[in-house]
Amino acid sequence: MTSDIANYLYLDGTIVKDEIIGVGGAGIVVNRGGYAFKIPRISKLSEIDGVPVHDRILDHNEDNYNELAVAIMSFKHEKAIYKRLGDHPGIIRCYNVDSEEPSIQMPLMNGDLRQHLGEIRLKRSRQLFWLLHLARTMAFAHTKRVIICDFRLDNIVYDDDMNIRLIDFSESSLMHLEWDLKGCDKYGFSILTDIGQFGAVMFEIITGQHCSFDIYEDWQQVGDPTTWPRRETLPSTSEVWLGSIIEKCWTKGFASAGDLERELEKENCAVRDEGCRGFPT
Repeated sequence: MTSDIANYLYLDGTIVKDEIIGVGGAGIVVNRGGYAFKIPRISKLSEIDGVPVHDRILDHNEDNYNELAVAIMSFKHEKAIYKRLGDHPGIIRCYNVDSEEPSIQMPLMNGDLRQHLGEIRLKRSRQLFWLLHLARTMAFAHTKRVIICDFRLDNIVYDDDMNIRLIDFSESSLMHLEWDLKGCDKYGFSILTDIGQFGAVMFEIITGQHCSFDIYEDWQQVGDPTTWPRRETLPSTSEVWLGSIIEKCWTKGFASAGDLERELEKENCAVRDEGCRGFPT
């Protein structure tokens, strides 16, 4: 068994010295001058089984994989999505969206919802407030012809005032502006799979239990990478608050994120009414 140690590098080849606050597939996030900077994830082996190694960038020789080239392409794609989405209260701001530099400068947030919800339980009113905000943000993204594709708790961050924002659009699809919101992208994702993933996030926020809506889960069994998840691969919602809405997310019961938003708004009104009558929320 080998024991390898790798360092993350800046584009100029020097080792990253800033505080690393997040690591993703194509990028890492560092704290620099009070901002969160997402930069390409470039690795360099410094040690293999205790033996120092010099000037070796990690790669996959079998297919000439190049971390730097892939990372730069990913950043260009993600910045194009931020530019399309513009300034929206539910989406993290990219301050350097017009820069050609492969980095994304963002406000420094407190953490992600998976981390936060692992530490506390929220009142139902707060859960519903967040869910409604997220549904509105997803509906907005769809009007801009962006399929989120990777909607999960790790990609939702919060600030000191508990405002939440979506981050990380590196896996998202930027569709043509004329797209009619029907059908899938080339990987099998659609507005309906976004809603399905929303249902998994909803289940996690309400129950505190991990849930994954994965269109690739049955790939090995059925040979189709775009198969809608079988219902038995997802948890029961029979005893879950708002379970009927989660169920509709998972069974194509909503034709659009706007339909989901409207149903959550009805529930929000009901919770507010109960609160006014003195019922716990």
